[in-house]
Amino acid sequence: MPRWQIAGTTNAWTMPIKARIDMLTTGVRTPVGIKVFGPDLKKIEALGTRLEEILQTVPGTRSVFAERAAGGYFVDFDLNRAELARVGLSVGAVQDVIMSAVGGENVTTTVEGRARFPVNVRYPRGLREDLDQLGNVLVMTPSGAQVPLRQVAAIKTVSGPR
Repeated sequence: MPRWQIAGTTNAWTMPIKARIDMLTTGVRTPVGIKVFGPDLKKIEALGTRLEEILQTVPGTRSVFAERAAGGYFVDFDLNRAELARVGLSVGAVQDVIMSAVGGENVTTTVEGRARFPVNVRYPRGLREDLDQLGNVLVMTPSGAQVPLRQVAAIKTVSGPR
């Protein structure tokens, strides 16, 4: 790898202020760029690579770089609406429980001198990373009964764009 290339970064060298303005106005890190949109990450990456090959042959082109889209894994909760209706729960109520357990909820703010910091409460990492444990999270129904999350939702990991 040449010394001017750093793995995982885009080699787009320009004046810092100009680069910042370009990025803020267009979302592209270079003065000229092409954005590719779509639902399939693999097709987007293949199209970007193909565009990189084609554009390198355009006269006057100094450099072409297709940014590689790195994917990530996400926890997906597929709510069973029939089961929700059977136990008397709304989608919003279940989403609130999921948000609190996984994402956390700000319960107060601590004041330290002039600084203020939110206090966020959520399940420990070990419970959030284990799909079986997430399925055990209890959701309170309007009647006061508690049902495990796995009873009203299918929980799985899916890959997608970062």
